Amino acid sequence: MLYYSVRGMKPGPLAVAVHPAGHFRKLPYPQLGLLSAHINMLSLSARRRHGIPRRSAAATTSPRGKMPKQIHEIKDFLLTARRKDARSVKIKRSKDVVKFKVRCSKYLYTLCVFDAEKANKLKQSLPPGLSVQEI
Repeated sequence: MLYYSVRGMKPGPLAVAVHPAGHFRKLPYPQLGLLSAHINMLSLSARRRHGIPRRSAAATTSPRGKMPKQIHEIKDFLLTARRKDARSVKIKRSKDVVKFKVRCSKYLYTLCVFDAEKANKLKQSLPPGLSVQEI
């Protein structure tokens, strides 16, 4: 078994870590805890058993939560903007590109348009009930 040399920490009673695949391993330093990926996969009862606190706010926010998605076709963007869960559209203009961002319940969808004329036509064809902000 490999013991880690950590300054100021003494090896205590060995803690048992449950691997997601069902394997068990012993940790020489229970104060260090498990790797964060393994900690987040443990159930609440396993956390209580091993003295691991509940999930923090950072651990519960999954990377799949409200991540942005890019749309490459104007037709797909218009279909997304017409969905029932679409709330608002933000239009960000820069020198080279116009970005249309539609906020839906789970994702923020982005379409990049490099032609100014197409961007103006797309702005006119947005659904009328949607709130549009120009930034």
